[in-house]
Amino acid sequence: MLLQTRDFILSKLDELALSDFAARPYDCSFGLLAAPPTTKKLIMVGFNGSIADAIHTNAGAVHAGFEDPAFSNVALGLEGGWGPKTLAKRLTRLPGLLGFDWQETVYTNSLLLCSPDAASINKAARQSPLGSLAELTRRSMDFFEQVTVPLCEPELIIAYSNSLQAPSAGKILWESFGVSGSMDHVDTSAYYATYGFTALVAGRQVPVVGIRHLSRFDFGHEGALVKTAWERQRSKAPSPAGAEQSCA
Repeated sequence: MLLQTRDFILSKLDELALSDFAARPYDCSFGLLAAPPTTKKLIMVGFNGSIADAIHTNAGAVHAGFEDPAFSNVALGLEGGWGPKTLAKRLTRLPGLLGFDWQETVYTNSLLLCSPDAASINKAARQSPLGSLAELTRRSMDFFEQVTVPLCEPELIIAYSNSLQAPSAGKILWESFGVSGSMDHVDTSAYYATYGFTALVAGRQVPVVGIRHLSRFDFGHEGALVKTAWERQRSKAPSPAGAEQSCA
């Protein structure tokens, strides 16, 4: 399955002209990506990679993962490989609070291009061969729908970047896959802002919970807001026949 998974991912990156962009498409182990989809129930989606991820191209990171399938960039973060361990600790603690195993969680980003910081992604996208943030977003979401979701059987997607006024993982997922009428704001305060919606992606309806970036947001000992947002989406899951995607 390792070789088949490698070739599948690489072919889609090439098809979408994302292969040579400086980025790392996944922060989980390649071994997990190649595991049966039934083992992967949670997908955690950040905004985009930092300049630290620019040591690889998307394709180069896949090749490196294939050669060392046990390597996990998130595990590296827990060991201090990202500097402060706060982000890695929160990324690995939240899945457990929700009944998942972080080592069986797929960690990815909504945009497959690195930039020095989130504010500079527009400039980075304009300077790329794609020429615009809109085209980068479209192709990155095509990759998410055609590769990431089919590699999993997701029960939940967490977007840990959730502004709806500026580009963020949550906004991108909502505008790409959100089911009209499903947006539900659980908390609108500046620090605890949390919402949920249902995504129709790759033929699946999957609850999505949007929270602030985990380098700046502590979800608490129980992750109560995340649990509430998730449960509200599960309780009102629309029928596939009646689901309509958002045109936001």
